[in-house]
Amino acid sequence: MSMKLRYFLLGGAALIFAARPALAQTADAEEGSQGIADIVVTAQKRAENLQSTPIAVTALNAEMIRDKGISSAADLTAVAPSLSVTTSPASSTNMQLFIRGIGDIDPILTADSPVGLYVDGIILGRAAGSAFDILDLERIEVLRGPQGTLYGRNTIGGAVNLITAKPAEDFHATLDGSAGNYGYYNLKASVDTGNIANTGLKARMTYLHRQRNGYVDDVNAPSHRDPGAYVLDAFRGAVSFESGIFKLDYGFDLSRRESYAPAFQLTVIRPDVLEYLQASPALGGNAPVYSPERLASIALNQGKMTDRVTGHTVTAELDLGAATLRSLTGFRRWSNRNAQDDLDGNSGLVGFTVSPEVLAPPYTFNPLGVNELDLFSTQNRRRQNQFSQEVNLLGNIGDRFEYVLGGYYFREHSKEYNPQNFLLILPSPVPIPLTPDVTVNSFGVQLSSLTDYDHYNKSAAAFAQGTFELTDTLSVTGGVRYTHDKKHLVQRAPFVRDLRASYEKVNYAFSVDWQATPSMLLYARTASGYKAGGFNARSVNSGFNPESLTSYEAGIKSDWLDRRLRVNLTGFYATHSDLQLQQLQAGSGGASSVTVNAGKARYWGIEAELTAKPVEPLTLGANLGYTNRKYKQFLILDPVTDQYVDVKDSARFMIGATTTISAYAQLDIADLEIGRLSIRGDYDYRTKIYYHPTTVGTPYNDQIAGAPRSLVNGRISLTDIDLNGAKAELALWGKNIFDKKYRLFGIDFGSLGFAGNTYGEPATYGVDFRIKL
Repeated sequence: MSMKLRYFLLGGAALIFAARPALAQTADAEEGSQGIADIVVTAQKRAENLQSTPIAVTALNAEMIRDKGISSAADLTAVAPSLSVTTSPASSTNMQLFIRGIGDIDPILTADSPVGLYVDGIILGRAAGSAFDILDLERIEVLRGPQGTLYGRNTIGGAVNLITAKPAEDFHATLDGSAGNYGYYNLKASVDTGNIANTGLKARMTYLHRQRNGYVDDVNAPSHRDPGAYVLDAFRGAVSFESGIFKLDYGFDLSRRESYAPAFQLTVIRPDVLEYLQASPALGGNAPVYSPERLASIALNQGKMTDRVTGHTVTAELDLGAATLRSLTGFRRWSNRNAQDDLDGNSGLVGFTVSPEVLAPPYTFNPLGVNELDLFSTQNRRRQNQFSQEVNLLGNIGDRFEYVLGGYYFREHSKEYNPQNFLLILPSPVPIPLTPDVTVNSFGVQLSSLTDYDHYNKSAAAFAQGTFELTDTLSVTGGVRYTHDKKHLVQRAPFVRDLRASYEKVNYAFSVDWQATPSMLLYARTASGYKAGGFNARSVNSGFNPESLTSYEAGIKSDWLDRRLRVNLTGFYATHSDLQLQQLQAGSGGASSVTVNAGKARYWGIEAELTAKPVEPLTLGANLGYTNRKYKQFLILDPVTDQYVDVKDSARFMIGATTTISAYAQLDIADLEIGRLSIRGDYDYRTKIYYHPTTVGTPYNDQIAGAPRSLVNGRISLTDIDLNGAKAELALWGKNIFDKKYRLFGIDFGSLGFAGNTYGEPATYGVDFRIKL
C-alpha cells in the first residue's frame, strides 16, 4: 500500500476520533428535527439504511432522479464519485460504464463488462443495448469497488442496480410530458390499480413515447434522420401479489427504438491521406470534411438502426420464520439491426482506386479508375438472449448473526453479423496523371471484411456471506463465492473455427464495521473480483485470459449538526492483474479491436460525498472522486518490430477520468400559494480522458483525447399545484446550458491514416409537466 494512502487513512481516522464528542451530541437531537432524509438500499441483498451499509454505495430515490433530470442510463455520469458513462460512435445504445477507472469500451458480444448493470437484481449480460431510456425507476444504486461475493463475476469495478417502481397500495394515475429543442418531446402515462378488492393483488402499467431530432445537421438527410435522432416506444407492466408468508413480483418490459448513430467526424487526417482526398472536388466529388472542433453539419450516408428489447423478471419470497427464501428469475431478449453506419462523416468523396490484388502476390496493379470512396462504414446485425436464476436464503441465527446463502445460474446466446468497408490509401512509386489538371501521388484500395459468429456463455456459482455482531456496535462480515464459466464460439468469418474455454474462480470479501455513535459508521473492507476470459472474434488472436482485482478500502459514513450535514468518505487501494484491454489493429483484414491481457496495474484513490441542509429551504450536495492509476506492466506487440515491448510508462488508462467532481444546489420554497417552487443547478467536471491505451498502432491517440470539461445544468420547477384534487407539476430545464463543446468518444483507425470523434450534446432546454390523480 502506498505511503500516500496510509497517510490519508491515518489522517481520516484522527479526524474521526477528534469529532466523536460533536457526533455524540448530534445523536441526542430531537427526533422531529428536519434533516437529511434516509434512503433504504438493497446493496447487500437485504433492506438497509444507506448510512448503515458498510460499503461504498451511492443511492438516489425517485425524487432525486427527477430533480437531476435523469431520463436514460447515459445520464448516470454525475450520479456517483468515480463513475463515468459514455456511448460508442457505432450506436447510441452501446453503453460503457467505468467505475474507479475500470471499464470496457468494446461492445463485442464475446467479452464481458467489468462493471455489472442490473435491473431489479437481474444482470444485463451485454453492454450492447444497455443504454436504454429509463422508464419507471424507484431507485438507483451505484456500488463502487469489486462486488464478487454477492453480485458475482464481471463486477470488479462495481455494479449499478436500477430498481423499478412497484405497484402502489392505492389507485394512482400519472401523466408526464416534456417538450424541448431539437424536436424533443416525451409522453409517459402510468396507472396503479391499487390493492384489487383487498386480495393482495396490485398492478402498475407504464407507457412511454420519446423522440428527438439529431443535434448535428446531416446535409444528406431531413432533421428526423440527423445523427443522434431517435424515436422510442416502451411499455412496462408490474404485478405484485402478497398473501401471508408469500410475496410475488412480476415485471415485463418491452421497447422499440429507431435511431441514427451519433455524429462521428474526422478530426485528424494523415498528410498523404489528406492530399489524396483533396483531389476529390477536381474529380467531380465532394471535398473532405474534417475539423478538430465540433462541426455543425457533416455529410453522412447512414441508415436507420432498430433496437428491440423484451424482458421478464420474477421475484418470489417465502417467509420461513427464521429465514426468507427468495428466488430471482430473469429472461431478456435484445436485437439490433444497423442498416448502414457511416463512421467517417464524409459522403460523395471520389478518388483513383485499384483492385485489391495489389496487396498480395503477384501484386497486380489493376486500375479501377475514379470511383466513389467509402473511408469506413459498417453494417451490423446483433441479437442476444439470456436466462438467469438465483436462489437466496436470508436469515438470522440468534440476535447477533445474519447470513445470505445463494446459488446462481446464467445462460446466454448471442450472435453478430458485421460487414465492414474501408479504404486503404498507399503511396504510388510514380505520380499518376488523372486529368490534364489532376495528378495524384497515392492510390486507394477499397477493402471489406466480415465478422460472423455465434457465442454461447454459461455460468454457475454458489456463495455465502455472514455478519456477526461482536458487540452492539462492532461487526465483522465475511463472504466467499465460487464461479465456474463456460464459453463457446462458433465462427464463420473472418475465420472458420469452433473454440471452447472454461474458467473458475473463488472470490472473497471481508469487512469490519464499527458504529462509533448513532450518527457515525466506520468500516474497513477487502474484496476480490474476477472477470471471465473470452474470445477475439475479429482477430486471429483467438482468446484472452480472465483478469483479477484485489481491493482494500476504508470509509466513514457520518451525519452532523442535527442531521443537517452528511459526510461520507472512502479511501481505496487495488491491484489488478491480467488486464483485458482493447487495441485497434487495422490491416488487410479490416480495422479490428482486439482484446489483450496487458499486464498489471495498481490504483489508489479517495471519494467524498457531501450533503448539507444549512437552512430548511436550501440543500447543497457534492461528490468527488480521485483515482491515481499506474500500470506496473503493459506488454504490447510492436507491429514494426514484431517484438513485445513494455510500454507501462507511456500507456494510458481509457475513458475513466482521473478526477470527477459534481455539485448541486437546490432551493425549495414551500410557502407559495400556487405550489412549491424549486430552483436547482447542477455542475459536473471531468479531467482529460483517452480512448486507446497506447500510441502503438494508434498514433493519434493523444490528438483525439477528450480535454477536461465542465457542464452546467439547471431546473426551475413548481410542484404541488392543486387542480381540483389532482396534483400538478411544471418545470423548465436546461442541460449543458453554456453549450460546452466536448468530446464523448474517439477512434484512431491507425494504419488507415485518420481518426475521429463524437461530441457531447450541445445546449438543450425544454419544459416538463406532470399531472397525478
